Amino acid sequence: MDKGLALVTGGAGFMGSHLVDRLVLEGWRVKVFDNFSTGRLENIKHHVKSEVVEVVKGDLKDLRCVEKALEGVEVVFHFAANPEVRVSTTNPEIHFNENVVATFNLLEAMRREGVKEVVFASSSSVYEEPDEIPVARKRS
Repeated sequence: MDKGLALVTGGAGFMGSHLVDRLVLEGWRVKVFDNFSTGRLENIKHHVKSEVVEVVKGDLKDLRCVEKALEGVEVVFHFAANPEVRVSTTNPEIHFNENVVATFNLLEAMRREGVKEVVFASSSSVYEEPDEIPVARKRS
C-alpha cells in the first residue's frame, strides 16, 4: 500500500538511512536528499535500483534544487546537518550555513511548494559535552 512520497534530508547518513529503510518497510515512496559530505551511498545502496526510492544528490543551500526535490512530496523528515558541533566555535560561518541557512531554505521551499508537514531530528549535541559515556537517560 502506497502511503505517499516522503523526502528524507540527510537520507544517506546513519540515522537518515535507517529512517529510509523503515519508511520503505511501511509502504512509503522516498526521495533521499543528500549532498554526501558525510552521508554515504553504501548506507542506502540496497535502495538504489528500487522503484520506491529516488536518490537526489543536492545541497540544501541551493533553494532551487530543494524546491525541485520537493515536487510531489507530502512530508519531509529533516535529518541533514553538519554533525561536527565543534566547528561552530572554530568556524561559526560554516556551522551557520550548513545548519541554519540550509534549514531555512528547506522551510522556505516547503512553504513555496505547499508541503505542510515536517519532522525535525536533532542530536544530543545540543546538551553540551556529557559527563559520562554512554549517556544515561535521566529519570524523573
